[in-house]
Amino acid sequence: MDRPTRIFLIICLAAFCSSFVVQTAFQFLGAEISVWGGNPGWQREIAFWNVGAAIIVFLTLRLGEPRLAIPVVTGCTVLFFLLGTNHLFAFIANPKAQFHWPPLVLNYIGLIFGVRVLLAFRQRKQ
Repeated sequence: MDRPTRIFLIICLAAFCSSFVVQTAFQFLGAEISVWGGNPGWQREIAFWNVGAAIIVFLTLRLGEPRLAIPVVTGCTVLFFLLGTNHLFAFIANPKAQFHWPPLVLNYIGLIFGVRVLLAFRQRKQ
């Protein structure tokens, strides 16, 4: 696995782990400063989903196999796009909801990085 792919996956792992912490230990943030408000059940479910995604990324890193890493990079890149866009819509709905702009920006940075990794892989393959 090349260095940019490895770095991207490490960033994904950190994102999933930090999201788990936010969704479990800091649920009040979602309730107080987001458009969505709080819902402990849904927030725990999101947190648990992040654990599953983190395990997939961790095992992909551990295997170090480029052929297996690219589908995981693709999935994470799509997730960055979808999650960033979801926060964008929430931010547009209420620009005063401070909770949404950091994940909006971070998810779109992840999207750009992921697209670059995928394009580099595609160029190497040709």
